[in-house]
Amino acid sequence: MFFAITGAIWLGGAGPVIVFGLYWRRGTSAGAFAALGSGSFLAVAGILCQQTWAKYIYPFLDDMNLVKPVSWFFETVSAPFNPYIVWKVTPDRFPVNSQEIYFIAMVVAILLYVGLSLATCRKPFNLERMLHRGDYAEEGKALEKIPWNIHTVFSKLIGIDSNYTRGDKILAWSVFLWSFGWGFLLCFVGIVIWNSIYRWPNHWWAIKFHITMLLVPGIVAVVSTIWFSIGGTVDLCRLFRRLKEKEEDYLDDGRVVITVSPEDLLPNVKNAAESAEQK
Repeated sequence: MFFAITGAIWLGGAGPVIVFGLYWRRGTSAGAFAALGSGSFLAVAGILCQQTWAKYIYPFLDDMNLVKPVSWFFETVSAPFNPYIVWKVTPDRFPVNSQEIYFIAMVVAILLYVGLSLATCRKPFNLERMLHRGDYAEEGKALEKIPWNIHTVFSKLIGIDSNYTRGDKILAWSVFLWSFGWGFLLCFVGIVIWNSIYRWPNHWWAIKFHITMLLVPGIVAVVSTIWFSIGGTVDLCRLFRRLKEKEEDYLDDGRVVITVSPEDLLPNVKNAAESAEQK
């Protein structure tokens, strides 16, 4: 429950803001605040309902004769998803479990972010200028545009472009296969299909939890720790060598001023000062 609820607080609210904020030009502050607020509120409300249901909430509903209407609401909402989602109002536990709270928080946050952003966006944001990409690239080779075809569809969906080295591509594909292939297709979709044909005994779920939540992540953690310890040390040494050679730019500090970085405003400031001197 702890991981599901904390995941709902963080990913349910901040997840859509991070993803859409980086890759969607029409995202706005109103949509971001709505997603953060709704995701966090639903997650915290879920914690409170689960912790106080048996002691406070259900007795209150019983005293006010509200158990039947509340039961009708939960059963009606979950009815289209039976038998996979069944919300029954009982005295001992809140009908909605932690994973369902996580899912609801994610969906609500995404809908609010997209809906409010579309309603309040006056002009698409110029991400290329903000991030110095494409026509606004200041150094390095220009970004090569990869056409859509059967061979590049997955690379474009993942975000692999000409700036990726061979090692970067290996890392990107490994993360994609781990999260989507193993986590979603095999451990979720595969198990759902299997159980729709042959329902697992209860002890199989314990074995599945042991493999997917303990054994495989433990192996990945050991390999990743060794790998990143060696690679991180090497990259850290390279970083310090490059920092000695780099010229400091005090305007490049991550701030956003009038939708651009302060560095992008410098030429305009210089031109305005020159015009004022000439006048």
